[in-house]
Amino acid sequence: MSTALVGREQTCSALTRHVDAWRGGKGALVMIAAEPGRGKSAVLTWLEETYRETATVVRVDCRPPIGSLNTTAIRPLQPFGLAIDRLFVQSSQQARKRLALNVGMSLLSSLPIAGDLFYAAKAISQDVREYKRETAVLQEKKANAVQECAETLRTIAEKSPFILLVDDGQWSDPQSVEVLSTLVQELAQLPLLIVWTVEREISQQTNLPLETLMRNDVVRSAMLDLPAVDRAAVASIMKDALPSADIPDPIIDAVYQRSGGNPGIIVEYARFLEAAGHVKSDGSIDASVFDSIKLRSNEHPSADMLVTDINEDDAIVLSLCAAEGREFTAFVQSALNNTDVLTMIRTLRRIERTTGVIRSVGVRTRFGMKTTTYEFTDAFPYTFFVHRPEYEERKDIHQRIAQILQREYTATTHEELRAQLAVDIAAHCVEAEDPSMAERMLGVVAVHASDTGTPELTAYINQTLVPSVRGLEVVDDDDAPDESTRVQGTFVGEGNVQTFDHVVRTITNALIQGRSAQARSTASDALESMIGLSRHERIVISCLIARADIDLGRLDDAQTVLNTVSSLPDVQLSDVCLIRNIEGILSHARGDNATALQQLRDAARLAENLPTQSRIMTLGNIVLHMRSQQDPHVGRYETLLRNLIAAHGLPGLRADLQL
Repeated sequence: MSTALVGREQTCSALTRHVDAWRGGKGALVMIAAEPGRGKSAVLTWLEETYRETATVVRVDCRPPIGSLNTTAIRPLQPFGLAIDRLFVQSSQQARKRLALNVGMSLLSSLPIAGDLFYAAKAISQDVREYKRETAVLQEKKANAVQECAETLRTIAEKSPFILLVDDGQWSDPQSVEVLSTLVQELAQLPLLIVWTVEREISQQTNLPLETLMRNDVVRSAMLDLPAVDRAAVASIMKDALPSADIPDPIIDAVYQRSGGNPGIIVEYARFLEAAGHVKSDGSIDASVFDSIKLRSNEHPSADMLVTDINEDDAIVLSLCAAEGREFTAFVQSALNNTDVLTMIRTLRRIERTTGVIRSVGVRTRFGMKTTTYEFTDAFPYTFFVHRPEYEERKDIHQRIAQILQREYTATTHEELRAQLAVDIAAHCVEAEDPSMAERMLGVVAVHASDTGTPELTAYINQTLVPSVRGLEVVDDDDAPDESTRVQGTFVGEGNVQTFDHVVRTITNALIQGRSAQARSTASDALESMIGLSRHERIVISCLIARADIDLGRLDDAQTVLNTVSSLPDVQLSDVCLIRNIEGILSHARGDNATALQQLRDAARLAENLPTQSRIMTLGNIVLHMRSQQDPHVGRYETLLRNLIAAHGLPGLRADLQL
């Protein structure tokens, strides 16, 4: 056992019994709950090192927030996506192919993962788009991402049993908790052991789904608490940390009292005594040494002395690392430091060797590429360096990181990767106090969540996160631009990036008010000038251009635009629905009412499995078309539309449609 596990013998014994049961085909969900420093991560490390040679052990974490935004909470199924990706990394190429075929290609769209899993699937078929094409069957699977993930874990475990270790589970997303809830009753018949650590205080404050799961009888029966260690364990921990020292009883008593029996703090005190020169050459320690050192019991003296003694150049580098997150990459850090990756790795390796506050965790797939990845070894130095820069410095650092990630966002056409990047960009933009870009990126995440079957996440983003982000922006009414000119020429500028949603609102307002020429000009400018538009966003703006062309009587131009977007590959169902709506309006304008009605009915069938806005839009167009034809059955559609609008609190739309 390692030093950190002295005093955790009962916990290790319980985990050993669970591993033995797992070898016999009986899995479990084991929650390890404790406050910071009690040794949760150390227990996982012990378990990983003990069984890595005789079992498949996969370790992941739920990454802590970037600034004030809990990014893991808006990454559906993040820990399981990482786990499956790691399983692929550990496998041979042939095993990857078998596993990809077994779990089904729909997983590519159901889980937020990129890199190895995506390219392993690509090796199976030269045309991965066939697997990702939006068919009714695939859409149904995407609408059940939680069930798909649970089934994938079952399939993998049945074919290749494994142990999954998840650290910092208090930051987990609701969908991952739902997967646990789905599996917990059947793990006793499944060779899958999940060990999940959690800080109760944080989970009680921020993760109600996890707290609810932890009250489940099956989960409670397997829960392991890490209490404070007793005095005898303190003596053992101190002796393991200072093997050549003769530690007097008064020192042990003082550390026991000041640490509160927290193993992490005990180890810090031992390191402090050694680093500060209180351990003499003969191994003796002055029993009264603490009498002249005024330290509070909640301090980590060794870490505090270490981080404050780091030279200024290295402290700046570590502050940049902390700004990226507790886990950071050579790729981003090299860009921040305006140097090449190899030079950056050498710098980080030197800091790792001389300070011990960071460590390499090897090659990871981040931001759609493989890069050398590092992490802070403890929460204390990470927190210290996160807050070390001054206010303006922090803003600038986060703005630069956001710009680096935006370049990657613009360069990729992989929608799942765009959604992953959007989460990080939004978090860094919040810290940089750039609410426009933060809101736009959150919008990308919300659309992706809706398309992958997690509408509750979409609601959380739109109802909670977006309003909080908008609260960052203070606009002087005297300086606010006029609505008719707000977008023109301001899509991209220093500190002035308009959001996609704002641009769409401006265009649609112009269309409603009869300013079709202005709407078309604004939409065309947006299509040419806005940075990093996704395929979905380009389709929406193109459809608005076609809509303006119809109002202007330029029907052939509208048809050309629609033909262009209709021919794009891998178009989302929501976008197909939008295109069918505009095609119906165009056919109506040509006087081909039979075709118009058929196109709108096609849109209605698509809208049945789409978010509410698509249904309202389609029903609204059907009602307007039927009214123009004086169709006697229009009343039934008006009632349905009226009820739908009332249920979602849109009285303005009801007035516009005269309902």
